[in-house]
Amino acid sequence: MKIYTKTGDKGQTSLLGGTRTSKADLRVWAYGTIDEFNSSIGFAKSLSKEEDVISAINYIQKSLFEVAAELASLGCESYKERINNDYVVYLENLIDKLYESIPSFKGFILPGGCTVSGALDVARTKIRCAERYIIELEESYTINQYLLKYVNRLSDAVYALARYEDYVNIKKAVIERVKNNAPGRFNREIAEILTKHCIDKANEINVPMVICISDNSGNPIVIERMDNALLASLNIAQRKAYTAIAFKTPTEKLHDESKPDGQLYGINNLDNVITFGGGVPLFFHDKLLGAIGVSGGTVEEDMSVCYYGYKIFKEMICNGAE
Repeated sequence: MKIYTKTGDKGQTSLLGGTRTSKADLRVWAYGTIDEFNSSIGFAKSLSKEEDVISAINYIQKSLFEVAAELASLGCESYKERINNDYVVYLENLIDKLYESIPSFKGFILPGGCTVSGALDVARTKIRCAERYIIELEESYTINQYLLKYVNRLSDAVYALARYEDYVNIKKAVIERVKNNAPGRFNREIAEILTKHCIDKANEINVPMVICISDNSGNPIVIERMDNALLASLNIAQRKAYTAIAFKTPTEKLHDESKPDGQLYGINNLDNVITFGGGVPLFFHDKLLGAIGVSGGTVEEDMSVCYYGYKIFKEMICNGAE
């Protein structure tokens, strides 16, 4: 059977159900752009190595046939609503899940952080274009409101997938640098990621804090003071990070040792040394890379944020490198 039919040689095409119309019909523009989006996101999928991303795109691609079928039958006897709230909820859950696993960020993102995210960002422009055509169709047809919501969520979902791929790409690059970095020093990329996660946690418990990420020499790489954090916390957070590096142990473990009957009695009189919780060293296997220092709340609050950053470090660097 030949792939060409010659039935469209004069600029006509068939809608779902057999109705003939011009290839310039707005309905054709709408479902044709959905087809462009499907091809674009399929290309992005072919580049990805992340199973979660591939699975999500597979779901989206299958749903697009329903979207296109609904658009291709507008105004026809065969028309029926195919997209329902379940499709919308799936995308909302996907977006929430993706954003839980990446650092928060503000401002505009330049497309092209990595090959996969670049392809996803191109696909996102296609679904935005399709959305504009669908909205224009509302002037002549009754459009399923769930379809409108779904297409709107699609651009958000693809954006989230792109940022997730950027994050994974950064993680992999950082791991390679750490593994191949003989001095064992931190770099700004990893420090900024940990800082953003710590800020997320501080916002969650509603306590403005200062976050300090230092290298293994005790030199700060990133110091972030949240709005309304105590001014004294700038110095304390740095000292906590320094102490965790100097003694290669969490700062709360020095508390009892610094008492009169402890083996390290008097260390709290040394410059830059802190003997209460909020500082933790970061090791890659047996290599000391740096430390996190947190100050601004109670000791328990500081420790909760500090150890949240430590947890992210273990997941991102140690687990990812195994």
